[in-house]
Amino acid sequence: MGFFTSGFFWFLEGILFCIFLLAVRAWTQDREIPMTPWKWAALVVWVFYAGFTIAFIGTSLGENEVSAAVRGGILFGVIAVVAGVGLWRLIKIGSGSVEQGTAADPEG
Repeated sequence: MGFFTSGFFWFLEGILFCIFLLAVRAWTQDREIPMTPWKWAALVVWVFYAGFTIAFIGTSLGENEVSAAVRGGILFGVIAVVAGVGLWRLIKIGSGSVEQGTAADPEG
């Protein structure tokens, strides 16, 4: 378990986080989705929250607290999924790909 407390682990973690942000940037540019600073801030907050959720579950399981892992996983997981869906909708604002309605216009 010493690997996970070493500086090398956190170095790799930082590299992966930067690659993730660069991939999101490339993805939004390819789809011409405007990314304002508040969208980036919301994305970073959500990533940290999702990481907290995974860390909570892993730590609880590591301490043999299965009940806490299940309850916390359900609570934090549901919040993370709902917030992720909301964030997805917010990020797509301004891209022109957000559907305005489900009914097709026969005249149109």
